[in-house]
Amino acid sequence: MESTVETIVLVLSASVFAIVAVSGRLSRLSITEPLVAVVIGILIAFLIGNPIDIRSPAALIFLELALVLVLFTDAARIDIGHIRKQYRWPARMLLIGLPLVMILGAVVSGWILALPLGAALLLGVILAPTDAALAEPVLESEVLPVRVRQTLNIESGLNDGLALPALFIAMGLIESEAGRSMSSSVLLVIRQVGIGVAGGAVLGFAGAWAISRATQRGWMDGLHQKIAAVALALGTFAAVQILGGSGFVAAFVAGAVLGSQVRPKCDYLYEFADTEGRALVLIAFVFLGAGPISGLITDGVSWEAWAVSLIALFVVRPIAIWLSLVGEKLLPSTALFFGWFGPRGLATAVFLLVVFEEMTDIPPVVADITFLTVALSVLLHGLTAMPASNLLAGRIEKEDRREMPEMGEAFDHPTR
Repeated sequence: MESTVETIVLVLSASVFAIVAVSGRLSRLSITEPLVAVVIGILIAFLIGNPIDIRSPAALIFLELALVLVLFTDAARIDIGHIRKQYRWPARMLLIGLPLVMILGAVVSGWILALPLGAALLLGVILAPTDAALAEPVLESEVLPVRVRQTLNIESGLNDGLALPALFIAMGLIESEAGRSMSSSVLLVIRQVGIGVAGGAVLGFAGAWAISRATQRGWMDGLHQKIAAVALALGTFAAVQILGGSGFVAAFVAGAVLGSQVRPKCDYLYEFADTEGRALVLIAFVFLGAGPISGLITDGVSWEAWAVSLIALFVVRPIAIWLSLVGEKLLPSTALFFGWFGPRGLATAVFLLVVFEEMTDIPPVVADITFLTVALSVLLHGLTAMPASNLLAGRIEKEDRREMPEMGEAFDHPTR
């Protein structure tokens, strides 16, 4: 057992080292690091002869903690005050577009797969959140207006946390359809979301107060602020899970509270997201490549799974985002760009694993569609990020930039 653990650590460390060693070359070739991580994971699975089981305790804990830190840092880096003042677009994409993605996804899943309402809604929710790591070339592209980049940055930073309550609603509906009383299903949702929100808010305020006071008195420098923030994220997750709530909801809420309370001192947290957090995300994608994605390659996927995945990527989100932005006077190219760049990644995969931890009677096709969508998204969004950015930039250049809402004022939130 000991040698097995050491082998896994060696392989994962070597994978991350190899990716970052050629990161500059990858950026010039418009190839994203998560895409390379997934390919390395697939190669690892074929070398050892079998896909790894990401539902094993070690892999599951790692993926869950990686998502906790992503939720926490994403919520902390987005200034909610500036969203209210400057950012109607991401607000509409989150408040109108995100629910539409879930609903349309559920309709498509129920129609093609003949799933009951609960399972169809579950799949619609799982496929809704987007991953900023897969859109990094877009978020950092200097050819695009800041407002365009920041719209996707804000949306991808908040939509995974906002999708969590819907995930528990879908789980409650499945339990109700399986014969549990409606009251117990409602209690499940209230417990997971309610305790998560309350626990995250209390611990977030307490942590923000402690960090602020310690910093003001000179007890804590930037390095130790970063350590304290990471400890707050993981501690909040664990505490709320012990209390019976959703630690993921709590981590998201605590991150938002910390960011709002100590924003002038939050540079240390953004540095974590760009260093240690980046390494965790890359390792997570190696796990996904070596596990379920390589399993799809060896076992094959039904045509129904292909249909739902492709419709989710090419139809459901673009239509939902387009509808959410009606009346904003955007170029059609910009609205399509926003609709296309909704890559599915870590949150989508871990949402499914959370469901598997709580429930056992989920149709296998749900897992196939989830991981197929992640695999297609890693490939397609990774390869189209720079070409699509250059195409939109060229389209904007042909217009009267003074009259374009795309060129409006924008606050530059940190990216992940």
